[in-house]
Amino acid sequence: MFDRKMLKYLIKWKDQPDRKPLVIRGARQVGKTSIVIMFAKDHFKNLIHINLEKTEHLRLFKKELSLKEFLTVLQIEFKQEIIPQETLIFIDEIQNSPSLIALLRFFYEERPDIPVIAAGSLLEAKIHKEGLSFPVGRVEFCYLYPLDFFEFLNAKGQKELLTLLEKADFTTPPATTIHELAEREFSEYAMIGGMPGILKEYLVNQDINKLRPIYASLLTAYTEDVNKYAPQAEAKYLSHIIDTAPLFAGNTFTYEKFGGSNFRSREMSKAFSLLEKVMLLSQIRATSSCQAPLVPKEKRPKKLIYLDVGLVNYRMNILNDYLRPFELDGFYQGRIAEQLVGQNLLASYLNSPPSLLYWARERKEGSAEVDFCLNFGSTLLGLEVKAGKTGRLKSLLIFGENTQHPVLVRFYSGELKRESASFHGKTYSILSIPFYLLPRYLALTQLC
Repeated sequence: MFDRKMLKYLIKWKDQPDRKPLVIRGARQVGKTSIVIMFAKDHFKNLIHINLEKTEHLRLFKKELSLKEFLTVLQIEFKQEIIPQETLIFIDEIQNSPSLIALLRFFYEERPDIPVIAAGSLLEAKIHKEGLSFPVGRVEFCYLYPLDFFEFLNAKGQKELLTLLEKADFTTPPATTIHELAEREFSEYAMIGGMPGILKEYLVNQDINKLRPIYASLLTAYTEDVNKYAPQAEAKYLSHIIDTAPLFAGNTFTYEKFGGSNFRSREMSKAFSLLEKVMLLSQIRATSSCQAPLVPKEKRPKKLIYLDVGLVNYRMNILNDYLRPFELDGFYQGRIAEQLVGQNLLASYLNSPPSLLYWARERKEGSAEVDFCLNFGSTLLGLEVKAGKTGRLKSLLIFGENTQHPVLVRFYSGELKRESASFHGKTYSILSIPFYLLPRYLALTQLC
């Protein structure tokens, strides 16, 4: 079990006076069960863990139960007393029991003194397939992704380096020795990614070759899950995307004939949407907005961010490229760099999915794209990704010229610095941030 930043979120949830049942969303094998068990061990007297993938647990809750009946069943079957505020009820893979989903509202309305956490890998897919719904306003949602780089450092026991990076601001570059050490660690993270099971194996054996069957089994499990939430007619589209999408990570794409298939845009669009809901991938939409709010352009190509960079490396068959010294500079045209940035940006948001877009100027005005774009209030934040230590920033400067209240940021392999750049008679300030400070991304809001 790894110490995750969500633990702090769970502690705050536990102490809320108006606490609601909490539903943790996330793809399979990102660590949802482990983190709840770790949380319960440290903060509750006892835990009742209902795993609805187990037949003996699922059979108990196939029929609708009142809240009183449910609590009675728990105490009898699990042989534990339910103590208000001191017993955590954890319902794992809750999508398998519509009756328990419906029961969550009554915990909020009738027994808020009993903390309840639910989790599921296929929640949105089950909702899509079976018309399930959560009680609106009576549950709280949070989102778990693969480990970000700081969580990776923590798992490796790099406590001192982690502390230094967590305290780093955007005005003083880390010392050269710290910078070089952080770059080496980030290079390792770029290789294996943030899936907990993969990292656990790697920390034990330090052998990339032993990771391959684990990556393969994860992708196989995701494909096999398709049959649990999709009609047979849709399964072929979903399976094709799960297998092919890692090859397009960090790139823009179109639905029509995606991945060399003969599949039509309509079918691909629906399949991508469903896989986005189960959090296997993210579609970063384009915007040409020059002021807040950012409005997505649905007809423009979308940028693909897959669940985890380790799975991308495995599927691209480029793990061997990490066995010798390398830089991200030019590495598959920077696609791995964009995957890494996108993955860590998404992981910054625990309580709601971000409105993460990329900026693309209207076609009639000429080509210019900025890799990621968000707005904080009236400020537009443009994030450009450069795989190496150098690279032109023309698109970022065009973004600055065309948008109101811009903040311009480059993520790259170099050192932290702020520099000025002139463009069409105006001077713009650009903050260049090394990749290893990606988890400090939300601190950028202080600049907005």
